[in-house]
Amino acid sequence: MSNIIVILNRQALSDTKQIQKKNQIKDIGAIPVFFILSRPRTGSTLLRTLFDAHPNIQIPPECQFIVNLHPKYGKRNYWNHDNILEFVDDLEKQFLFDSWKLDIEKLKDSLTRLAGPLDYATLCKAVYLHYQSLFAKGKIFWIGDKNPGYALYIEQLRSIFPDAKFIHLTRDYRDNYHSLARVEFELPIISLTTYKWKYFYRKITSAAKQSSDAFTTIRYEDLVKQPETEMKRLCQFLGIDYDPGILRFHEKRDEFLKIYPEAMVNKIHASLMHPVSDNKTGIWRTKLSEREIRIADYVVGPYGQMAGYEKQFSEKGWM
Repeated sequence: MSNIIVILNRQALSDTKQIQKKNQIKDIGAIPVFFILSRPRTGSTLLRTLFDAHPNIQIPPECQFIVNLHPKYGKRNYWNHDNILEFVDDLEKQFLFDSWKLDIEKLKDSLTRLAGPLDYATLCKAVYLHYQSLFAKGKIFWIGDKNPGYALYIEQLRSIFPDAKFIHLTRDYRDNYHSLARVEFELPIISLTTYKWKYFYRKITSAAKQSSDAFTTIRYEDLVKQPETEMKRLCQFLGIDYDPGILRFHEKRDEFLKIYPEAMVNKIHASLMHPVSDNKTGIWRTKLSEREIRIADYVVGPYGQMAGYEKQFSEKGWM
């Protein structure tokens, strides 16, 4: 009789663990995702940091793993121990994933506990939730992700996360060119850079027309001039309360510099060490030559004005 009781107790314990795992997977899967769409050097890292400082948002540094690994794993709905370990191995090879500073063994242990019926989107969300932010977190209401390349994969992102929301961040195409050239992210060819700006703008606005409720647009210039107003609006878009503490993100400067090399920070993300400032807006007026401005205005054409940026030169006689 005692053996039967032991067996029944073990079965009950096993059933309880299964129920707990199902509930955990359900809870993870229920957290919605939003994406920041932009060109590089448009202030997307600043916007990510402001969201990272929010206690109810989990938004790691950029890493395009969900798109890159989707062809291999996207259709999988059942994961065993080996599948998950293979996934983590591939995850470690992704560009910029090392910037998350995760404990890989803990990640493997946690994800393998989810083995069984599980879709790709939920597994990706579980990875996001392992990022250890510098900012204190409460209950997570949203997972965020920012990557300039996502503008090219909007349809795929929506297929993975059907309820996703998108924040389109724009910046004056002339300032954008100057910033890119300064940090040597792209070839300093203004016609090429401004053409990419136009291409991304068209891609994102076209997608927004198909599902306007899932998209909102913010200009970098408005964000840095009115950070509280704009962040309140974005929080309203996500349906969460605004937290004024997010504007004090720069107080984590010393902790930030313990993780990332100071030389890299000073070159690429120096603005994250200080309060939000608009001192980089309109810098193109003094940094670009007249010829560069003419080329930029000509290449972007009417799309610059659509985004709210006034052209200095008309298309006629641009040379």
